[in-house]
Amino acid sequence: MARRSTLAALALTLVVGVAAPVAAQDSGDGTIPPSPLRLTTPLLSARRVPELLTSHIADTRLTTAVQGVLEESPDTTCLVVSDAGRRIVEENPELPLAPASTEKLLTATAVLDTIPLDERLVTTVVAEDTPDDGVLDGDLWIVGGGDPLLTTTGYTVAFDNPAQVWHDYAQLADRIEQSGITEIRGSVIGDDSRYDTERWVSTWPTRHQRQGFVGPLSALTVNDGNTGYADSPDALSGTRLPGDPPLLAAETLVTLLEDRGITVEGEAGTGRAPEGAQQVASLESLPVRDLVGEMLAESDNTTAELLVKELGRRAGGGGTTAAGTQAIGAALAARGLPLDGVVTNDGSGLDEGNRVTCDLLAELLDQHGPDSVLAGGLAVAGEKGTLRKRLLDTPVEGRVVAKTGTLNTVWALAGWVETASGKDLTFAFLVNGENPAGTTTQDDLVTVLYDYPQAPTADQLDPEPPAPT
Repeated sequence: MARRSTLAALALTLVVGVAAPVAAQDSGDGTIPPSPLRLTTPLLSARRVPELLTSHIADTRLTTAVQGVLEESPDTTCLVVSDAGRRIVEENPELPLAPASTEKLLTATAVLDTIPLDERLVTTVVAEDTPDDGVLDGDLWIVGGGDPLLTTTGYTVAFDNPAQVWHDYAQLADRIEQSGITEIRGSVIGDDSRYDTERWVSTWPTRHQRQGFVGPLSALTVNDGNTGYADSPDALSGTRLPGDPPLLAAETLVTLLEDRGITVEGEAGTGRAPEGAQQVASLESLPVRDLVGEMLAESDNTTAELLVKELGRRAGGGGTTAAGTQAIGAALAARGLPLDGVVTNDGSGLDEGNRVTCDLLAELLDQHGPDSVLAGGLAVAGEKGTLRKRLLDTPVEGRVVAKTGTLNTVWALAGWVETASGKDLTFAFLVNGENPAGTTTQDDLVTVLYDYPQAPTADQLDPEPPAPT
């Protein structure tokens, strides 16, 4: 379709927009002498519209090169490549396919369109009683605000990624200490009532609960809701397993408080904070723009799913996955994006029943643009996030900004390539089914895109100047 449109425009321009032939001038006596010049480039030559010709040559060469990359891909493959919204390559653009973690592009769009970029999610600590000379004669509640990145040192050192973004849970203990409390004669209780208590999306394969790709979902979660850190928050643990998030958050806070000399008499527990309880301390999350960036760059499934529940709560449907996915659909529809065949069961892409099209992903990326907040949060080849160890020492290192996606039978990559000529090409590439080449095909694709455009320059194709007769 793109090729036919280009050729049609070329033909139309040749017919109605060509340069005039060299004209002879009236000699003054009513006669017109022969012109001393003749056209060296025919009037109906494609050289009369060099920009269109250059574009057509470049597009044709890119299409041929891309087909060479795709020749081993299964029929369940889609690809769209565009230049500032102008489609260059299209392969099954409207075919609904499982997106894996490129689903997070949809989640990010809905969050960025719904929640102010600088807003922060707040974890609060409240009590019914007022401390008397440092002594709280009652319970202390931690009320989760949906912050997905609360961690302790022992958990963060387990990740081989010094650039990973975290939020130090120990700061909350510091602020309780700063409030003047020295003794709690009741218990520390975790309250995660901001969202529902469904820890796993019901349509996920059960293996996700044991493989560590996502933690149990809760509005009050520390260390992704994993056990092994409550008693020794700053030590590396070898027993990391999914636990009860609000209880683990309460137990961990007890340890952190006792490390600061604050005694806690009661056992840690869970429950809803009483109405009218007074705030003792609070801890704000990173700004929403940074939460989205962490989700995209690191492909953090837990962050994605908690943001979905936050979307659901703000849309009025409660802090549930179902309400959140409906909010995602509404946000995409409000942008006028193509949603035929799209199925959204979660926000992370772990659900194997999700479906998107390359048409949708490419249009979504083009709407945001390569200088957008969304683009700034994506992984970067050889430098950042899930692409930091890929495409090293290649021409595209640092020039591919994209969202990766991988499941057992899904290989996905969508984002931008900065070409050698400085263009930002948008691309969306999904493969479902057997793909022995895996990410190698993706790397080959972006390398081919880097060379665009390969064509004579417009100056080289300008009409030749008239020559003497």
